[in-house]
Amino acid sequence: MNIKFKYIGTIVLSTALCLTLHLLTPPVLASDTSANTLSKLVLLIGLPLTALLWAIIGYSCVAFVFYLIEDRIPGNKSVRGLKYGISIGLLWLLGYIMGVPKSGNPFINEFVGGLCDAIPVVLMGWLLGRSSKEADSINTYNTFYRYQSFIGIVVFVLVFSLIRIVSYYTNIIDTGFRTDPVYTLVWTIVTGLCLGLTYLLLRKTTPSSSSLLSSIKFGFILFGLTWGGFFIFIPLVLKGQMINTIFMFLIDTISVTIAYYLSEIVSLPRTVEQSSQGYNIC
Repeated sequence: MNIKFKYIGTIVLSTALCLTLHLLTPPVLASDTSANTLSKLVLLIGLPLTALLWAIIGYSCVAFVFYLIEDRIPGNKSVRGLKYGISIGLLWLLGYIMGVPKSGNPFINEFVGGLCDAIPVVLMGWLLGRSSKEADSINTYNTFYRYQSFIGIVVFVLVFSLIRIVSYYTNIIDTGFRTDPVYTLVWTIVTGLCLGLTYLLLRKTTPSSSSLLSSIKFGFILFGLTWGGFFIFIPLVLKGQMINTIFMFLIDTISVTIAYYLSEIVSLPRTVEQSSQGYNIC
């Protein structure tokens, strides 16, 4: 019961902080946003209640994923929470500023709005980490650093960027590439880099009997639930965005899954070699 109250309380706190920060900053939608582009839900209950609904869903997803992996994140309690919170919070920030070319809002407004979503995620991670389960820090530490290879960052950048760019040029998804291709391409590369850093920090939180199963868990659970929890805001608020959002979510989730799998395959020879030599970072 204490665990339930801990998570519910953290979700409520994060939701309240998010909405409060948004009230103090530039509006979510551009001032010239037409009512014709708003979803039926917004027209029915209004933007504030729709934003509240999204925040509850989004932060619940973040908290649920942490609950699943908390005892496998490297480091002590506070460090584990911050690693998770910063990783997901940074991705949410990037997700927020992705649509600058489409939204019509200035970049600084979108960046500040993204911080309003990301800061509560970092706080949530820290709070949940402070009261998380005890972990075998020695084993987790060894597992994390012993088999780690920074080649994973390169793989994530290449895979995510390539799949996204193909999606832009084939019009499978619309993120404003036609309006500002340079911005969109830079955003894509930076996001791929941040996904690689998330892989470095959290890759051993989804262990399984094979690299394929681990990559599916990482892509569809750790990344998929947190990324989907954020992007559900788009179809909740804007009309006609459901299909585009679903395609974008699936493309990103699949690309992260592929990148994780390839990164594990690339690092496998190093893992075997180090094991045979009895390498021990401690």
